Amino acid sequence: MNKKLIFFAPLFVLLGVCVLLIAGLNQDPKKIASALIDKPVPEFYQANLHEPSQIVSPKDFPKQPFLLNVWGSWCGYCKEEHPLLIEIAKTLPIVGVDYRDNPQDGIEMLKRMGNPFVLTIDDSHGELGLKLGVDGAPETYLVDENGVIRYRHSGLLDKETWQTVFLPKIEALKNK
Repeated sequence: MNKKLIFFAPLFVLLGVCVLLIAGLNQDPKKIASALIDKPVPEFYQANLHEPSQIVSPKDFPKQPFLLNVWGSWCGYCKEEHPLLIEIAKTLPIVGVDYRDNPQDGIEMLKRMGNPFVLTIDDSHGELGLKLGVDGAPETYLVDENGVIRYRHSGLLDKETWQTVFLPKIEALKNK
């Protein structure tokens, strides 16, 4: 009896690993939890993309709900979501984080495509991205008027996500 159990043990281990792998592959990568939900944006002091001598910190954030958008000129999805950000910026402030990018390339992209950001942070070394737990660009965070992160969206921000996820969360922030 013990010999049969020992013989089948590797098979049971392999089946267990396969079940865990399949469960992991069925997860939606856009719904990655963030350890920073309901916590303030981490403290940082970094250069303003457009005025490198000006140091930016959370004290420079809008005093109302806003989006914190992590982007880069090298990012195809960032360029794809950019027109939507231009639209959103008409009704809600957006702070941009130019992530792991050549600052001049970021500035050129904003000149070419338009600048939806009330403030743009130069994160060419990825320091703020690391503190935020960024796993790639684009990522968009909903931040309340007190600088607390209320939601994180990883990946392309599209119109459907904006309308069905972000707008209700923003409305809830305004009504609390």
